[in-house]
Amino acid sequence: MLSNLKITFNLDGTGVYYDPFEPVHLDALIAWALMPLSEPPTRDEKPIDIPLPLGRWSIDGQWGWSASALFPEGPDGVDLRYWRKKFRQNRITLTKGSPNLMSGIYREYNTPMPLTLCLKMAAYAVGDRGRIEQILRKHVRFIGKKAAYGHGHIVSIDVEIVDHNYSLVKDGVAMRFLPKQDGIRLCRIRPPYWNNVDRVNCCEIGEEYRL
Repeated sequence: MLSNLKITFNLDGTGVYYDPFEPVHLDALIAWALMPLSEPPTRDEKPIDIPLPLGRWSIDGQWGWSASALFPEGPDGVDLRYWRKKFRQNRITLTKGSPNLMSGIYREYNTPMPLTLCLKMAAYAVGDRGRIEQILRKHVRFIGKKAAYGHGHIVSIDVEIVDHNYSLVKDGVAMRFLPKQDGIRLCRIRPPYWNNVDRVNCCEIGEEYRL
């Protein structure tokens, strides 16, 4: 049985590497958790649409899964950390030749890592509550990039039934990428979102949208 759901990811507060212009979509998380351990398609190779425990929507001849992007909920802030790698000069005698610090294994970098500081991230969906809860709690431990650095750690996940379907639109604004003929974003509307096949013009998340 499909229900209107709100999924809340309770975080440890250390910060999430979250891009509001390219947010994580809930259906992408579920698809990643269910994807078999096989070689993923290339960017220009047609992917296989695996069945997800979610409802479907259809707009202008296109279809997708009824699941929103993830959004920070409650008080939040921003922080800036750096992802660094430094060549150890005191170990240079152990190398041969001249180490190239601009590329290769000895490359140095000091990359900014903007973090969203929040205790919760939430998404909406239409789907099978029990199955979604089981998949997320079993497979999803972090949100966002740089999980290896300890960012975006999930403490617990709450899946609750709500009265309204906010998986596509809430308060008149888009909660995910949706087809729009004059939209300026060109992307897929179902996982994997990074793939180039079946891309269509879409609205921006947070843009006014009328179903």
